[in-house]
Amino acid sequence: MPNFTGKLDLSPARLGDAVYSRIAAAIVEGSLAPGERIRDVDIAESLGVSRMPVREALQRLEREGLIEMSASRFTRVTEITDDMVAASMEFARHQTGIAARIAVERMSPAEREEAVELLDGLRAALLDGDREGVRERYFACFAFLVDKTDNPVFRTVTSDARFGLERNIRTGAFALPHTPGVEALFAELRAAILSGDAEVSERAILDIFDATTATPAP
Repeated sequence: MPNFTGKLDLSPARLGDAVYSRIAAAIVEGSLAPGERIRDVDIAESLGVSRMPVREALQRLEREGLIEMSASRFTRVTEITDDMVAASMEFARHQTGIAARIAVERMSPAEREEAVELLDGLRAALLDGDREGVRERYFACFAFLVDKTDNPVFRTVTSDARFGLERNIRTGAFALPHTPGVEALFAELRAAILSGDAEVSERAILDIFDATTATPAP
């Protein structure tokens, strides 16, 4: 059990979200490891809160697949399975494509420029063979596109899946081999974003996922 540093001194309305974010971040980072048992009383004491917001946060994390509970027996972090990683990649592939399709048409020229700057950072990490950098830059691109959809329902659905997606993809689903074909797809996506072509942007993203996730990274 990690020692959560820093007590939470927030309004009740914000406390539940803060507790949820702290626990979720610990799971994503691995300080709460797969299979590790959790005691709500320990977390509550570490954060300086009552057990109620901790229980609510754990229930929320259970719905998202990061925690599993058995009444009167245990609460523990879920194990990461191959099926879970595959499902996360499938979700990321389609949601990123849809986000681009919606956002590209709605972005201003300046926002499209910002989007391709983020994309260029992802491509640079690819060229460097920096797998962790690729994952981080992918999530930055994804978050930007989701925000620019200007669709509150899409934002909420994606936000609810955020921590599970980050944890499962962090295990090494992005191989991102550097090949001329992948380079061409990035160039196609870059041009499509700048020109506001939503359909080509979505297709290029789907093709990039297909080309770069066939072999899981170690």
